[in-house]
Amino acid sequence: MKLLLKFFIAVGGIILASSLPVLIAGWLQKEWRWKIYFESIQTTLQELWPINEIAFFNYRAQRPMPLFPNVFEYITYSLQILFLALLVAVIVSLGLTIITMLLSEKARERVKMALYFLESVPDLLIIMLAQLAVVLFFKQTGILISKIAAVGDDRIYWLPVLCLAILPTIQLYRLAMLTFQEEERQMYVDLARALGFSKVYIVLVHMFRNAIISVFFQSKKTMWFMLSNLFILELMFNLPGIMLFLRDNMYPAGFLVTVFSFFLPMFFLYSFGEWYFVRRMRGKGDV
Repeated sequence: MKLLLKFFIAVGGIILASSLPVLIAGWLQKEWRWKIYFESIQTTLQELWPINEIAFFNYRAQRPMPLFPNVFEYITYSLQILFLALLVAVIVSLGLTIITMLLSEKARERVKMALYFLESVPDLLIIMLAQLAVVLFFKQTGILISKIAAVGDDRIYWLPVLCLAILPTIQLYRLAMLTFQEEERQMYVDLARALGFSKVYIVLVHMFRNAIISVFFQSKKTMWFMLSNLFILELMFNLPGIMLFLRDNMYPAGFLVTVFSFFLPMFFLYSFGEWYFVRRMRGKGDV
């Protein structure tokens, strides 16, 4: 019931937000256009049915096209980039955290200081440096390791995924370090040391399975951070993704489709993860 309540509240909030430009335009003219606002919401919901008649103007093809099923190509591509980058960020950050936890306390502090500095690097700078590196490598070797911009409906994967994953990796690395160090101070770690378990075994087996729960919940903020960077990424690489689709088709129905395309996969992913980890923690408590 709590999950359903969250879902319907989120859906209601997205629907209410779809017509906010009407209210904002009224506020700029010092008017309260509540009637027009609710009429806009009603019109938007009516436009969603029949769904196969909704159309948009495809600027890449320079012609109007039906929204469905064409929009799924944009949605799928953006979600592939997003979740691949998140997967890379989680795996790399956890791997680096485990290695760092095996170092001395002095070395860990140096790593954390470096992470605080690297976290402040702008994402735009990372994208530009990555594109410049590809161009310089091509000039020196004649080998094009990746396209630096998509043309038409081309798909580019590894370079955009890398650029989108760098800052989230640094962010998750720092957060995971703090979580593992907090776990290190728990009594079960002292008990494991007293029983003669190696440092590697304690980190990989005992600390990891407890810290991964906190890392999962922290990754929610990282996902929102990645979403805010996705528009810049699609713009810089000229990717045929859902963010550029939204920019070119900024109307209430298009907004609803775009937001729901991101909301639904992430909602179900994190709801399932939350259910699984909470159930696991309760099971431990019962034991």
